[in-house]
Amino acid sequence: MISFADQWRVISAARKEVPVDVERPLEKLGIQYRKAYLPREISGMLEGRENTFLITVATNDPQTRQRFTLAHELGHYILHRKLIGDGLDDDRAYRSTEVGNYHNTLIGPREETLANRFAVNLLMPLELVAGEWNARKRDKSSKTVEEMAQLFKVSKRSMAIRLDNSMITI
Repeated sequence: MISFADQWRVISAARKEVPVDVERPLEKLGIQYRKAYLPREISGMLEGRENTFLITVATNDPQTRQRFTLAHELGHYILHRKLIGDGLDDDRAYRSTEVGNYHNTLIGPREETLANRFAVNLLMPLELVAGEWNARKRDKSSKTVEEMAQLFKVSKRSMAIRLDNSMITI
C-alpha cells in the first residue's frame, strides 16, 4: 500500500487537466473499477477485497453522475478507508444505505459530506474552474455555466454550485 502522501500526489496529478480524468488515479492506488447494473436506489459501491478495493458505479446513470459517484467513492477510499470494512453502498443522495449489499453504519452524514467535498474538489479544482471562467473575460467570450459543465464533464447544477460557493462572479 502506498503512503498517504503518495496517495495525495496521485490525486493532485490527476487534478491538473480539464476535464479531470477521474479514472487515472485508480490503477496507481491499486483500486479496481467497474460499471454494473445496480439496484435503482444505488449509485455506487466501494468494496474491500483481499489486498485491494473495488469501486462499482451504476452503468445506467448519466456520465456526469458516474464521474461524481466514482470521485465520491474514491473520497471514501482516501478519507475513510479504515471505516469501510467489507464495503459500503451509497444511495442516490450519496448516503450509506440498507438497500444494497452493505449497510455500513460507520459511514454517517459527516463522512458522506466529506466524500462529496472530495469529489467536488477532484472533479472541479478551484484553480482550474476559476482559470477557465476568468479566461472568458479575457477572450471576451460568453462562456456559460452549461459550457463550463460540459468542459469539466459535470452536471450543470454541480458547476453552478461550484461557481457560486467559490465566490466566482457569474
